[in-house]
Amino acid sequence: MLPVYQAELVPTDFALRLRPPFIACVLNLVVLVVAKFCIRDWWGAVSLIFVVLMGMFVLTGQYRVNASSALFFCVMAVISGVFDVISCVLYFQHSKYKLFDPKATKLALLAQVVFLTSPLALFLAAMVSYAIFADCRDHSQEFLPLRGGAFDYGINWEVAPVNAGSSSAPRPPPAPVPFSGTGQRLDGTTIVRGSAGSQPGDTRPPPAAKAPPATASGGPAA
Repeated sequence: MLPVYQAELVPTDFALRLRPPFIACVLNLVVLVVAKFCIRDWWGAVSLIFVVLMGMFVLTGQYRVNASSALFFCVMAVISGVFDVISCVLYFQHSKYKLFDPKATKLALLAQVVFLTSPLALFLAAMVSYAIFADCRDHSQEFLPLRGGAFDYGINWEVAPVNAGSSSAPRPPPAPVPFSGTGQRLDGTTIVRGSAGSQPGDTRPPPAAKAPPATASGGPAA
């Protein structure tokens, strides 16, 4: 997935010098849109229109060049260029005319020129837009971890301050508490531990409680 930049990158002098070549690339794509409509390549023309609209976003914004939008334009142009390469191969495989065949009609020759130049124009525009974005990224102070095209995991990130009262040393684990209750076995016998006259591992049942002495009337003593 691509990264979303909330802050606009400040264009450098090199990026501003690339603005006229990028405008020329966008105008070339506009000409290809008109040519695709002429050869009745409707879907190719519509997809190229969206690429041109994205190129207009590169030329707008707070500065004369929007470097953040240049990255998205580069991605769109590369994807459209790949599909145009596939369309070019399929067209020449199913066409009855060879490349620049003298017997071909003017419309067929125009279609051949469009299918050949469209991917080249898209890849050229993608290269210019990525050069704009890469130069602005490398000279930006807000996106230093993105230098070199990948995140720099060796950078010293700022650590949030720790409260003065808290200690960073790990606390020792609590001491283990031995079991001091009465154990029970599956056969119902009780393990008596720590009682007088018993040995460790004694499994005798606990002694029954003695009944209180009876009185003359037969009831328990008060």
